[in-house]
Amino acid sequence: MRCVINKLLFAIIILVLLCSSCGKFSRDSDLEYISSILWTKAYDAKIEGDFAYCAFLNGLVVLDFSNKRKPTIISRLYLGGGFGVDKKDNLVCIAAGAKGLHIVDVTDIKVPSLKGIFDTPGESKDVVVAGDYAYIADGPSGLQIINIRSPSSPKLAASFDTAGSAEEVALKEDFVYIADGSSGLQIINIKDPLSPRLASSFDTQGTAEKVALSGDYAYVADGSSGLKIINISDPSAPKLAASFITSGYAHGVAVSGDYVYVGNIYDGGFQIINVSTPEAPVLAATRKYTMYNEAWDVVMSENHAYVVDYFAGIHVLSIANPSSPRIAGSYYTPGSIIGVALAGNYICAVGDLSGLKVIDITDPLNPKVVGSIGRMRGIHGLGAGGDYAYITDRWSLMIYNFSDPAKIKLVKTFPVPGVPRTVFVRGNYVYLTSDLSGFCIIDISDPSTPAIVGSYKMPGFAYGLVVNNDFAYVASSDTGFHILDIKNPSSPELVGSCKTPGLSYGVSVKGNYAYVADGSSGLQVIDISNPSAPSIVGSLGIDGFSNAVVVKGNFVYVSDETSGIKKIDIKNPSSPKLVGSFNTPGESAGVVVCGEYLVVPDSFSLLILK
Repeated sequence: MRCVINKLLFAIIILVLLCSSCGKFSRDSDLEYISSILWTKAYDAKIEGDFAYCAFLNGLVVLDFSNKRKPTIISRLYLGGGFGVDKKDNLVCIAAGAKGLHIVDVTDIKVPSLKGIFDTPGESKDVVVAGDYAYIADGPSGLQIINIRSPSSPKLAASFDTAGSAEEVALKEDFVYIADGSSGLQIINIKDPLSPRLASSFDTQGTAEKVALSGDYAYVADGSSGLKIINISDPSAPKLAASFITSGYAHGVAVSGDYVYVGNIYDGGFQIINVSTPEAPVLAATRKYTMYNEAWDVVMSENHAYVVDYFAGIHVLSIANPSSPRIAGSYYTPGSIIGVALAGNYICAVGDLSGLKVIDITDPLNPKVVGSIGRMRGIHGLGAGGDYAYITDRWSLMIYNFSDPAKIKLVKTFPVPGVPRTVFVRGNYVYLTSDLSGFCIIDISDPSTPAIVGSYKMPGFAYGLVVNNDFAYVASSDTGFHILDIKNPSSPELVGSCKTPGLSYGVSVKGNYAYVADGSSGLQVIDISNPSAPSIVGSLGIDGFSNAVVVKGNFVYVSDETSGIKKIDIKNPSSPKLVGSFNTPGESAGVVVCGEYLVVPDSFSLLILK
């Protein structure tokens, strides 16, 4: 008996140790979302009274348009995706792409709370709610019908695999109308939601992106084929009533009374078309409202059209006179973010549309923009040191002082040879790479009078740069990895190179190893103990395109353009192991360590992870 008990105790101890080690592994492996800021990409909106419930790429944003000239944010809820939105009572349903259907309780509009999630098999693009069901356009997985009677535990009721890619869904009586991409308009009978069946389909000849219904007609935003007007008086036999070539790629559509409102992307703007006779549509007006005019969708409310712009926010146009629409107000989004740099308790972020933002991250749960300057063009790189931000565009190095973040000042625009790209700031020097001219060192001991003190002509296009001790380490695209001796700033010298299998985009260094983000070839680990003979000693394949890397402790974090952030264990540099990941909503463009946090620009927002 004693022997049995001892064996049992031994087994229990082993089990506890295993569970303990598993728990530790789990914590090490997890990448946790903490907060985000600078949400940019808007896809859809549901207007109810003065409020707009908006699907942004990051999740739900509730805007107050009671003062249309100065709309304000009421609340936000990060969901990791957001492409389509609908509302019923106090529940908002968000079609969140690869994240599926999210059901949000907005009883307290200031504090929306996630109620339930249903992971659809495809890419949730749009949602319409009727009765106990949410009808989802699920991209390649067609129509998904979800029972949401119990919002906290939604269940699949039925599905129907459409011929194309279901982009948007509209509902009328017993039929669902789906804009099905290259497969045109699909009409599905849902009289019995548990048993949907195809009623008919109509080849629109273009790419059916959105659909709106009114009376006996379906109005389809058909991409490069413009607007298609389809008679659906008999849903089993739809017929083309008319076509109308729009000013751009027709992507959004709404209908109200005798007018159809079309949103065009690729600078096509917003158009109003008179369809009092659907068989003979007539252009009433065309309006461009921003610099870029990427009208992804259009939503109607009373005498106003809400244009959801892919890059520039949500714009309200008064259509009291349809032949002369006027802008009543706009909610501008900050614009894309392509680079970040750490400066004390601040993060500097930069992008073409967003310009320069200075963000206080003292409280990582609530980052705040404390300084900003307007839009820029052709931005390539960003570095920061002290109270200064150093930004490269296509022609020059721009130096900004943000000692008072509320009053950012341009100190100097300094022309540099070639096409400047990557910036690294250390002490009194800026280290800079340029297409066509290579590498240069700029003295910034007086930021108002920068001066080039040394340069080296390098091959390739250098996208990654880090300086450590007496060396500069350069990731130079198709020519691989290079090491320059910079002990004498006036005379940098190439001392070693190593060809990588992919396109070297980012580099970070710790001890005797350099870690290179190598494009489609993932992570490359390079032994730099002998700078004159660097050699690859380890690698890890990563799906997508690795564009940046940073070391933190025993881990490297790789930014992957298509799949977010990868956490990789490098305790054994020759055998790196993937231990965690975080799929960012947008395209990850970099990663920076800030204490125990990671700051990630994902093109359309700035994320803080832990």
